[in-house]
Amino acid sequence: MAVDVKKTIQELVVPELREIKAEMKNVQTEIKRLDEKIDLQGARLEDKIDAQGASLEDKIGAQGAKLEDKIDAQGAKLEGKIDSLHKEMRSEFRRLDEKIDLTLEFRERLVKLEAKLSVYESRN
Repeated sequence: MAVDVKKTIQELVVPELREIKAEMKNVQTEIKRLDEKIDLQGARLEDKIDAQGASLEDKIGAQGAKLEDKIDAQGAKLEGKIDSLHKEMRSEFRRLDEKIDLTLEFRERLVKLEAKLSVYESRN
């Protein structure tokens, strides 16, 4: 009877174990294939992310350069306006200085004329 149990186990269980072993091998192969597929998709995704990142960096750089150009242009305009106002102010100050000088000169002449008139009136 012990031989019969052994023989029965060999006839029933061993083939099942072999099938399970073969299925496990297939499952392991499928897992390996899926891992490789996931790795490939991950690498593709990383490449896309890197490309998008580089593109974004380029766009940011271009926009930064445009912004710098605009700031430089506005700065140049502002400097031009400041220079223009400075020249205008200098010109106005010169004009006022000339008026003051003329007024002082006119006053000095008036004082001299008054002095001469006073001398002339005191003679008469």
